[in-house]
Amino acid sequence: MNDDTAEILKLQPHSLQAQVLDRLRDEIIRGVWRPGVRLQERALCERFGISRSPLREAYQVLAAEGLLELLRNRGAVVSAPSLPLVLQNYTLLRTLEVLAIELACDAATDGDLQAIAATHEEEKRAVDPVKAFELNNALHRMIVVASHNQPVIDAHHVVSRQIIRVQNVNGFPEPRVMPGDEHDTFIDPLLKRSKAGAVKGLKAHLTHVEDNLRQRLTTLAETEEYRVSA
Repeated sequence: MNDDTAEILKLQPHSLQAQVLDRLRDEIIRGVWRPGVRLQERALCERFGISRSPLREAYQVLAAEGLLELLRNRGAVVSAPSLPLVLQNYTLLRTLEVLAIELACDAATDGDLQAIAATHEEEKRAVDPVKAFELNNALHRMIVVASHNQPVIDAHHVVSRQIIRVQNVNGFPEPRVMPGDEHDTFIDPLLKRSKAGAVKGLKAHLTHVEDNLRQRLTTLAETEEYRVSA
């Protein structure tokens, strides 16, 4: 890391804990910090230009979210997502998304549906798997937001981090079917405000997503890095 980059990373003095929290959470979810990695307090304090107090406060929140483990004599260690816990989170995510698309059939504005359709078409044109999955995540989030149900939106925001993290932690395999192709089964009914069709298509899609999650966690658990940290 050069001096210019280090300078950019310096955080402003206001709301330090919130800024540190957002930065570290984002990096863990994106896979910058791998499972089992111990976060070095001194290095992070120097990197962000902060004292240890806001950093440790951020650690506490990330530990409560399941992204870090605070271990005696080891400090803050990036947690290893286990298959049972990921699937528990996914059960909640699936429930929220099915409810959200049903609500969106009634509550979505015409503008919401136009934006969803545009993102869906962009996703279908994407040839890079990473870009396609980024658009996939954005599309699912847009449907949840289109429900205009704030508790559902807030709960989805928290639990979706756990699932996106699994996507990022061991890369993006080339899928047999790109997400955009399968999304037709629930996007088309949603655009017509057909609850039954949208729910049916989304449920089928989410079953395939669960299969992919199982494969990703199985692959990750076989790595030496993961076995050491789990």
